[in-house]
Formats: sequence, C-alpha cells, structure tokens
Amino acid sequence: MLELTPLRYFLSALEMGSFSHAAKANGVSQPTVSAAIQKLEDLMGGSLFYRHRRGLTATPLGERLYAEAAGSVAQLTGMVQRLQPAERRLLRIYCAPDVLLAPLASGFRALKLANPEVFLSFSQPVEEADLALVAENCVPAGHAFFPLRTDPYGVALPRSHALTAGGSVDLEDLRDEARIHRPYCANADSMPDEEGPIPLPPAQAVHDQQVLDLVAAGLGIAFVPLSHDSIHGGVVVRRLRNAPEITRTLGVSARKTVFAQQFAHFLVEAAG
Repeated sequence: MLELTPLRYFLSALEMGSFSHAAKANGVSQPTVSAAIQKLEDLMGGSLFYRHRRGLTATPLGERLYAEAAGSVAQLTGMVQRLQPAERRLLRIYCAPDVLLAPLASGFRALKLANPEVFLSFSQPVEEADLALVAENCVPAGHAFFPLRTDPYGVALPRSHALTAGGSVDLEDLRDEARIHRPYCANADSMPDEEGPIPLPPAQAVHDQQVLDLVAAGLGIAFVPLSHDSIHGGVVVRRLRNAPEITRTLGVSARKTVFAQQFAHFLVEAAG
C-alpha cells in the first residue's frame, strides 16, 4: 500500500539532496527517513536514488515517481491542514447604547469572511471588551481610538409628522413636542440651547434602536445623530435650523494589543 508519509520523505530528500536535510525538514531522525524510503523502494521494485558524494540524484524510476507524486502529495498534505478545525479566537466587542450596528454590518461581515476562525461576542461590560464602538468622549481607559466619522445631531421624527415635509426643522417648532429621554448619551439629550432640568418624558430608552422604535410609535421626538436617518422605516431624521450645532465623533476603540488593534484597523478600513 502506498502511504503519504514515505512519499513526503522521498520528495524532501530529492529536492534537498540528502536524507539528513529531509529528516530535519520533516522533524524526524535520519534513520526514520532512510527506513521509510527503503520500504518505498521495496514497494516500487527498484532504487529511487543514485547516491553520490555530492548528494542524491533520482534514478529513472525516481524521476517517474517524482513526476507522478509531487502534485498529489502537495494537494493531500494541504487537504489535511485545510480540514483540521481552526482554533477559535474570541473577539469581545462592546457597543455603546447610542451606536447602531446597521451602518457597520458590512464591515463585520467582511471581518468574519476574512477571519473565519474569529468568534464575535457582543457583551458587557466595556472593561472586558477587546473593541468598543463608541463616541470619542466615551473611550474606555486603556483603549486607543480610531475615528470612523463625525456626525452632527438632528431630530428624529415619526415619518407621518408634519415637520418632516421640509429638509430641516426650526428648533423653535419643537418646543412643545414630547421628547424621548436618552439618559446614556452625553450629547443632545435635551434641546441644544436648553437649560435646566429636562421635562418629564413620556418614555426613557436604554439604547438608540429602542429610541427609534419609540419615535416611530409616536411617543415623542429625540435628538440623535443624523446618520440614524434611514435606519428605521418609521422614522425620519432632519437637520436643525437656528440651533447650535452639536456633533459626535464615532469610532472603534481597541485595547493596546496587536490582536485588538489589527481588527480595529480592519473595521475602519472596511467602513471607509
């Protein structure tokens, strides 16, 4: 029976010119290589090598075997490596409440396709994360920040609201509108020029996807990044007129490790 290992030793010996070099390349002893090739010669019915002081050369039988076996051995050896289960690597990700994943979905899809051995785990708390999707003013301690984009804030309105008819909304027109509370967000939880306590809201959200759901349900308006527009079918986000501009810089923060930062760079490049 023709076995893969003796063939691999034979190819190594012929390509490297000696049994000792073949043994070193395959991580075995020289007697192991010699014994395997002797059995291969017995099976093939003749010598495979001419042995010279300068090294090994193939006999006609050896040349024919090399021509037949070289491609097959490479293919079979690669198949073993390809079929072996890859070691799974856990990439822990924290997503801040005011960050929506939908605009980043293509980047995560590309990351997973390029790194099938990586398992993405979205979890709390931020202190345990390798990566964090956060605004620049919320970067966790010990993380480096890689910016994605800077967003101005606007107002999220139900799609049926009369104020969606224009391309922007005057701040004064929103004075009497009920507002959804975003207590986790450092920016734009109140009107841009508002002072004092926020009036009791009809609802308080725990993340921005919930904010959009509540706005779509007609419970109130909310001040959110303009990039939230077109994320929810029932919500329109409009720019504000006659109001100070409030912005946030969104990005990926990463632990200062090679593992974390290579994936941060990947996501930033994919988003660009």
